[in-house]
Amino acid sequence: MSKNIQEMLEKNINAWETALKEDGYLGDEDDTRVTIKEAFGTPDASILFPKVISRTLKEAAEPEYLVTPLLNTVRLTQGRSLEFPAVNALQAAEIPEGQEYPEQTLAFARQAEGKVSKKGVKVAFTQEVLTDSLWDILGMHVRAAGRAMARLKEQIALGRFRDAATIVFDNDDTVTYRATSGVGATGVANKSITWEDILDLAVSLHAESHVPTDFIIHPLMWAVFLKASPFNQPGGAPTLGWNQNLGSKGGVLNSTAPFGINVIVSPFVSFTAASGATPAKSDIFLIDRNEIGTILVKDDLSTDEWNDQTRDIRYLKMKERYDIVMLGDGEGITVAKNVALTASKDIQLTKAV
Repeated sequence: MSKNIQEMLEKNINAWETALKEDGYLGDEDDTRVTIKEAFGTPDASILFPKVISRTLKEAAEPEYLVTPLLNTVRLTQGRSLEFPAVNALQAAEIPEGQEYPEQTLAFARQAEGKVSKKGVKVAFTQEVLTDSLWDILGMHVRAAGRAMARLKEQIALGRFRDAATIVFDNDDTVTYRATSGVGATGVANKSITWEDILDLAVSLHAESHVPTDFIIHPLMWAVFLKASPFNQPGGAPTLGWNQNLGSKGGVLNSTAPFGINVIVSPFVSFTAASGATPAKSDIFLIDRNEIGTILVKDDLSTDEWNDQTRDIRYLKMKERYDIVMLGDGEGITVAKNVALTASKDIQLTKAV
């Protein structure tokens, strides 16, 4: 590998062209023959490099599946809907000698119903584009359509989370729910999150016999987490087991929260941009990943491709049929809604001397 390309071309050009000709890459006709020098120097050498550009193309970065892997999968073989029942708990008793065992019966009730619906996307491109372009047009469309389907599933899942979650705080509805306890530098409530609020989210899960395992937050909210004074010692040193690892590209920032709770950062968490003096706001979920919901699958992701011969247009369709159902009336999910994306200040009162 110490030789440069020019030396390789000057000394081995005949051997290279002979090998390529034997493999069928070079023809005998003068109008189709492409020399090695031309291939290395001419960007239009499509005979040798028809689609190299597509492999190095910088496509838009898209989020991966983050929330949907937490859901269980149930396959629906018949019909279009499925009812998930809820049952009561059986009660055991202490039985005196010679007495009859108490009879218990499970009471079944309809808890949630999943109804699958069709989700999909269609793209179209002309035959001339496929034939004449050096770019892998078909591959680009397939990848883009697949990412669109993934985004839709994440958006539906987080929407179901928000609808079914146990609401602990809601700063936009303080008549029905409590507001978060964050305050600004002047001591006035600013609807930000505090450590006490996080504990309230956790104990709400514990009260329903669930163990907190993951935060699900917007990326900008995670920055507020790290900078908020309730999570840091005086002087800004991290405490409570924070491990500020920014190297994860999968959206899961493992062990970045107190008590070893994972942080899942998703751009699809509800977010409202700032307006004037009103700061931006978002939701904060604290969940038990072991019991949150189910993906009811009727048809897996599939593609269909067909041609319109009258106009020389090729169509590509991608579809799947599923529904996402939250179980247990959202007992495994707690949420603080409409939390301001601003830091809460640790106000300390001092006595005047």
